[in-house]
Amino acid sequence: MIKKILIIISFLAICTGASFANTDEKKICTGFGKWTEDGEYKVIRSKCITQKEYQASLNAPDYLCKYYQKSIWKESERAYGKKQYKYTDSSLAKINVLKAEGKTLCEAGKLKEGEAKLVEAIKIISHTRMN
Repeated sequence: MIKKILIIISFLAICTGASFANTDEKKICTGFGKWTEDGEYKVIRSKCITQKEYQASLNAPDYLCKYYQKSIWKESERAYGKKQYKYTDSSLAKINVLKAEGKTLCEAGKLKEGEAKLVEAIKIISHTRMN
């Protein structure tokens, strides 16, 4: 009986210690889900970072440049975006040119100018009719 009590107390002490050890290192995971060919919905995790790393990335000077480029890619370059919007060839070409110019400016350290080009591309996307 005493052995059982000692085992239970030891187990509780270990669990309590483990829970306190990880409180400051909670991770935030980003990812997405997709349907497999078998008809099963599967969640895919792409990256897990700590709260501190997440805040640092949000406060990074080039955050908007990266965010806008991903947004443009999602809406105009990936298959779902092309299927969702009714782009003309000229508007799609203009979006791609503006994205390339914005990316080049951002990489050169001209963040505000790059962001302006990317926002211009996003405005074209937002004014394109959806299917």
